[in-house]
Amino acid sequence: MAEVANHPKKINIADLEIGSPDAWYVFSFLFPHEYLKAHLKCDMDSNIIDCIRGGIPRLAIDSILEKTNVSRAQLSNILHISTRQLNRYGQDDRLSPEQSNFLYEFTRVYTRGLDILGDAATIDKWLMRPNMALGDKQPLELLDTSEGLRMVNDLLSQIEYGFYS
Repeated sequence: MAEVANHPKKINIADLEIGSPDAWYVFSFLFPHEYLKAHLKCDMDSNIIDCIRGGIPRLAIDSILEKTNVSRAQLSNILHISTRQLNRYGQDDRLSPEQSNFLYEFTRVYTRGLDILGDAATIDKWLMRPNMALGDKQPLELLDTSEGLRMVNDLLSQIEYGFYS
């Protein structure tokens, strides 16, 4: 029998997927694939940061309100905008980069929760229920700040790995 030499395998850096696959997942939760390519010029290979800086279209708000149990008032709080101003956005209007970032981060937490908790009904209940690990605050009410987003995301990580129930 011939011996097989154990040589380390060389990795070609060009073959590595660099970037965040969940970034694409978040955008695909908000928009159909065709819309992403045609209107946002975003696809799996593009820079999601540029897409956020360019402003996420108002259509994403309708998508979130349709796919989640988050109310328009709760979403406007997360986006730091009045409900009245949110209602004034036209079909072709875009959110500011700051609002786009908060909408993206909310959607990232929501889609991660879907993956970890299993379904929309469960994540919707979890977001609305006061949580002892968050100082008896609802996860949803913390998503209007970067630190709150981090805390909720950390708690989801603990749930994912079985450290908190």
